[in-house]
Amino acid sequence: MRITLSGIGASMTILPCLCLLAAAHQTTTAPKASSGSKKIEAMRHEADVNARALATVVEGSAIARGAYDKKVSDYARSLGGSIPINPCTGTSTGYTLTVAKDGHSATVAAIAGTKCGKWVPQQFHLKL
Repeated sequence: MRITLSGIGASMTILPCLCLLAAAHQTTTAPKASSGSKKIEAMRHEADVNARALATVVEGSAIARGAYDKKVSDYARSLGGSIPINPCTGTSTGYTLTVAKDGHSATVAAIAGTKCGKWVPQQFHLKL
């Protein structure tokens, strides 16, 4: 189908763009992950989310105290009574909390463990 527009001394022909129609029908499919790898990815994600929750509590406590506390178990109460399980280690002690000597900066991360394969957990850097 052609549409011709004409006006004062000029005319324009508009042709339908089939390339846009073709592009709309092209879909790219990513390779499907196996259910085992989806489960591992979910476990890794959960470990990072739990570490972020721990980091949030650690940061709040440090703001109130003026310094970071090095003992992970001290934050259980603020997390509802217990430290969440790291699914990659299967324990509630599956997190690292590293505090600088001056007590004004810290890093929180999940431990990679053995249940989630080889991966690098997110690190949450905190500073007062």
